[in-house]
Amino acid sequence: MPVDPDPHRDPRSAAAADDTVAPYDPVSPADRGAALDAIRAAFPALAWESSQWIDEGWDHVVVMCHGCRGADSLGHRDLVFRFPTDEQALARLPHEAAVLDHLSAGVDAAIPRYTHVPPDGGFAGYPLVYGDRLTPDLLRSLPTTDRTMIAGQLGALLTALHGADTSVPPLDRVPDSYQPENLDFVRGIVANDLPAVFTEDEMRTAREICDEVAALQSTLLPRVLLHNDVYVRHLYWDARTSPGRLGLIDFTDMCLGDPAVDFAELYEYGPRFVDEVLARYVGRIDETFLDRAWAYQRFAGLYMIVGHLYYGEETWEYARATFDRCRSPRRPLA
Repeated sequence: MPVDPDPHRDPRSAAAADDTVAPYDPVSPADRGAALDAIRAAFPALAWESSQWIDEGWDHVVVMCHGCRGADSLGHRDLVFRFPTDEQALARLPHEAAVLDHLSAGVDAAIPRYTHVPPDGGFAGYPLVYGDRLTPDLLRSLPTTDRTMIAGQLGALLTALHGADTSVPPLDRVPDSYQPENLDFVRGIVANDLPAVFTEDEMRTAREICDEVAALQSTLLPRVLLHNDVYVRHLYWDARTSPGRLGLIDFTDMCLGDPAVDFAELYEYGPRFVDEVLARYVGRIDETFLDRAWAYQRFAGLYMIVGHLYYGEETWEYARATFDRCRSPRRPLA
């Protein structure tokens, strides 16, 4: 799928922008004025040289503070503060922080680890996960050694996540997959809104995608800890370290479900990359694994269309290109 300009570019390689959300309640993406005040109030011994406002997320807005100093910086030069924009994301934030703290010691890739959590809640911050957004163009431009490292680190990270013991705290409170609710929601939009913008052939494809995912939901499948949103906007590559280091951000939608879900949107990088990651993954794989991943990728493409129509998220061109890329029922082969 095409990608938007990268707002999360490594401050060591690009200049930061400027800007500014209210603590203790979900914030509006338009409510910029209160964000820096909330950070200052919670961490009075924190100062910064510049700040950047990012509102591309579906359930959070982000304030990035660059050039941080003072006792409340805890020695970090760049901090990311996330402000939930709905009640559900707000309620999940403390648990997300606890889970990431639990996971961090067992993974080599960079993942967020919350260091700045106000006592009254409302938002939380962590040291920036450095790197450049891992777009398909960036991956293609890298030398073979880097591409191999990325596949290896991502395979190892997914192995660690999917192998985590979900019976122990705080993983025992990770919810089951939201996919059944999402499917019901998508079916409603398909029935009521898509006929105005889709051809009859496209409508058949949309209904087919929903039926395929419904069939998978009625199948007994492995149930593991999922990131549940592994795609281009959440993957980063820091080539300025030696060796380079992969980063994965935004664990808001983590849940328990089919491990194939976390491979679905890797198809944006092409089937060869999916195969390379899978070759370095140690988990419960069977002959249907990649077919399931492709089914979930098709559902993600349809969800992009729904997100545009219902929430106003993404541009029509972005959503349309995503859907068109994964319309075929045939899984692409390397």
